[in-house]
Amino acid sequence: MDDFIKQKLSGLLDLLRNPGIKSKQAAFNAYYGDLTQVKEIVSWEKIVEVMKQETGITFDARTASNMYGRTRRKIELTENKIAKKNSITSADKVQEAGKEDKQNIATQKKVSNPGDLRKLRNRPIDLDDLKEGD
Repeated sequence: MDDFIKQKLSGLLDLLRNPGIKSKQAAFNAYYGDLTQVKEIVSWEKIVEVMKQETGITFDARTASNMYGRTRRKIELTENKIAKKNSITSADKVQEAGKEDKQNIATQKKVSNPGDLRKLRNRPIDLDDLKEGD
């Protein structure tokens, strides 16, 4: 089982060994997907034990869990923002199309004097003409 964990977390372990890495949290952020897969199979205690054996870095399961939770919240927040942005963009497009249609109809129906308005109101409406786009 340890070999499977080491294999799945090899990228994370390499980052943790690298002295140039910004922080442990940055490493967790980069390998969130791999951590998720391993976490579904084994406990945080086992993951931390393997990390300690491979990198010499000591932290407890609670710390690892908290770091993972921060990454998860960050990713979920980003996904929610993208989803909201996409839904707002779609709604705006529909709204703009509706406004353009209303403006086109309004410009076609403008009358210049009250007599024209009376004629417009009194004209008969033929449903066959409406189907052709009138």
